[in-house]
Amino acid sequence: RIQILFEEQMSLLPYEKQILLDTFSEDCITILAEGVPIENVLWRLLESYCDPSSLVLAVEFPDFLESWLLEKLTTSEATVSPPKKITADFNVDKRADNYLDGGVKFISKRILLIDLLQKRIPIDLITGLVFLNVNHISDVSIESFITRLFRQDNKTGFIKAFSSSPIQMSSHNQLEQSLNHLFLPKFYLWPRFHVNISESIDQHKCEVIELHIPLTDFMKSLQLCIIDLMHFCLKELKKFIPSLETDTLQIENAVTKNFYWGLKQKLDPVWSTLGDSAKTTLFDIKTLSNLNNNLVRDDAVRFFRNVNRLRPKIAPTKTKVSMWLFTESFEKLLKLAKERVEIRDKNISPIELSPKWQAITEVLEEVMGDVNKKAVNPVLICVSSFVIARQIVEFIREGEVATLQRALNKAQALVTDDDFDEDDLDKLGLEDSHNIHFLILTRNMMLHDTLTAINPTFVIMYEPDLFLIRNFEIFRARRPGIPLRIYFLLYQDSMEEQRYLTHLSREKKAFEDMIHCKGKVAIHTDQDGKRGFNPLLERGEKDLKFEDIDEESESSRKGGKTSVSSSFPKVIVDMREFRSSLPSILHKTGLDLIPKTIEIGDYVLTPDVCVERKSIDDLIGSLNSGRLYQQCQAMCRNYCHPILLIEFEDRRGFNLQNYSEVGEGVATKSLQTQVVLVTLHFPSLRLFWSESVYTTARMFQELKRGKADPDSMTVGNTHKDHTSTKSEFNHAALDMLLHLPGVSSKNYLLLGRGFQSIHGIANASENEIAAVLQNTDDAKKVYEFFRQKDQEGNKEREINNLRGRFAKYRKFKK
Repeated sequence: RIQILFEEQMSLLPYEKQILLDTFSEDCITILAEGVPIENVLWRLLESYCDPSSLVLAVEFPDFLESWLLEKLTTSEATVSPPKKITADFNVDKRADNYLDGGVKFISKRILLIDLLQKRIPIDLITGLVFLNVNHISDVSIESFITRLFRQDNKTGFIKAFSSSPIQMSSHNQLEQSLNHLFLPKFYLWPRFHVNISESIDQHKCEVIELHIPLTDFMKSLQLCIIDLMHFCLKELKKFIPSLETDTLQIENAVTKNFYWGLKQKLDPVWSTLGDSAKTTLFDIKTLSNLNNNLVRDDAVRFFRNVNRLRPKIAPTKTKVSMWLFTESFEKLLKLAKERVEIRDKNISPIELSPKWQAITEVLEEVMGDVNKKAVNPVLICVSSFVIARQIVEFIREGEVATLQRALNKAQALVTDDDFDEDDLDKLGLEDSHNIHFLILTRNMMLHDTLTAINPTFVIMYEPDLFLIRNFEIFRARRPGIPLRIYFLLYQDSMEEQRYLTHLSREKKAFEDMIHCKGKVAIHTDQDGKRGFNPLLERGEKDLKFEDIDEESESSRKGGKTSVSSSFPKVIVDMREFRSSLPSILHKTGLDLIPKTIEIGDYVLTPDVCVERKSIDDLIGSLNSGRLYQQCQAMCRNYCHPILLIEFEDRRGFNLQNYSEVGEGVATKSLQTQVVLVTLHFPSLRLFWSESVYTTARMFQELKRGKADPDSMTVGNTHKDHTSTKSEFNHAALDMLLHLPGVSSKNYLLLGRGFQSIHGIANASENEIAAVLQNTDDAKKVYEFFRQKDQEGNKEREINNLRGRFAKYRKFKK
């Protein structure tokens, strides 16, 4: 079948044919250079399985790619069974029928995981799984959980994976982790310098004209100021965190896109021990990097507005103001940014002109002859935001001076144009009048289809983008004989140029490292798990399983050993919890998971034990919104042993608050105070502290040891313990009763049984209350509370309030 596709229907480039052949024949990870398109390979690969005799699951594809593939596969002549998208709108029976129909199914990883656990999919009949963007695979990821469930019951199906992020795949041992946890024995590398890709592109090259635009004197001075400030912040960060490598804290690294998040991820294990100054400095480096991008991307007015906003700016870690705001370099930066937009001479432009706008004028005059007339061939201008596109449109129509003057007037009137609707661009567009089109680049788009629709002859790239450049190269290679000229605008000797070259260098080094690693990576003899003795497929440990030993079943054929039937304990898990990594660890350590939608708690371990799991961020949000109170209240009413589990991240410190955030006094709104109040308000609630998901799994194993499994048929929205003495009472009345002085969790049920309502307690004598409570001191507090006088002593205050406000809760019994 694949041979027929090759010979008759396929119009692929040579490198795409080779990728398809490698992927089709073996289970592997295919790693491509950034910007090298893969959609045609996926189309043809999935097309070969659009048949009722196959069942291939395409897991978690991006929406734009999924829609494109569905359209292509549905209209293809080679398709026997049209593909379908499995969504949460499908009921259980409909999903099961779709699986049995065969063919290609697009499905989210969460739905697939739940259906695998509940055996809704015939796992042994699955032909294979296809994954995209496997850049963050680990032992706790949902993808590894899915492949483990798949390979445990299916030893013949294939697993194929793709990635277009070589830098991420080469860092932190990510490649080896992806191979191990996806059960893949091989990986193929396709860098831009691969001979097949180079030959495919070099046969029909684009005509690339690089325009190295010099910076103005103002821009050079501003760039030096920003570099000085970044040097200052990097030195401060090194002082606060001496363990950081010096090579990491370099300017060429600091200006890259992912420097802040990469460094923050590296500091996660010690993040809670860092002071506010270190966190503020790290955030300041990100702010200065963005400011450097604004210098080469925005006009003078917008840049001045961004700089001016920094003066009162405080990082989100509160407390201290950034020290670099008081340096001489920042004062010079602010002064220069202001001078760029001030009127210096009425005979010349009042605002410094953008050099790239002048370059666009020259390019348009070259390709169009006259900027004010319609171009014969389509012109495509690629920008990164709608604001830049609108300014270019205004510049082409009205000139640069008028455009900047309008921007200055808006700035003085405190009017922002940050919020710009995409539809507005069509109204301002130049498609009809000038045959000029705009491309607002995002990664969530089918770029080839967009280029095909516009069919440009000339392309102006406003700023360098590796992803876009390679897409243009492939687009030109697919259209032999049709010319394509690209004007590449780049500021000379700028941080923009440095960032682009650094990204190229890092990608090349990533591929070189993976090529070097290819001959040394450790591959298990049963790496694909098809032989059944891969250690990653084993579940639990010997002491984590329930072993039912039948002493009468000893057999001499077994050497006198007892027969052990290992059955894994069961846990009911709320559907929403499958977004986290804990279910994967629980299943790995030997617990059978029963997915179910439950309103009370997240995990039901036994008929009596319910667990509400909270991460630190979720805990803070639940306390602030009051949701945690309702959740704890529901658990305490319906389960004998409610548990609030506070779980920390594996890479972060095991402490609730940083030492600097804990004051000397007791603050009512502090996190620690609110947690204490929860424990005081719900005495039966148990608080568990977990260092990581692995610690949580061990806790659950201990709580399950020797205990009965919960009944999935009875556990739903609520779980009523009919043996509990609290089930006979009106809980709203009991909650109000607990707020009375002298009443506690130890004696409130005595009052509930001794009196019919709060009205009865209010009218009872002190001796009657004492006889019920069996404590004269507590009885006196309750009696005096209902007979308090106001300051004038004219009427009984509290009892009348209670009678009026809580009339519907007057009776304790249901």
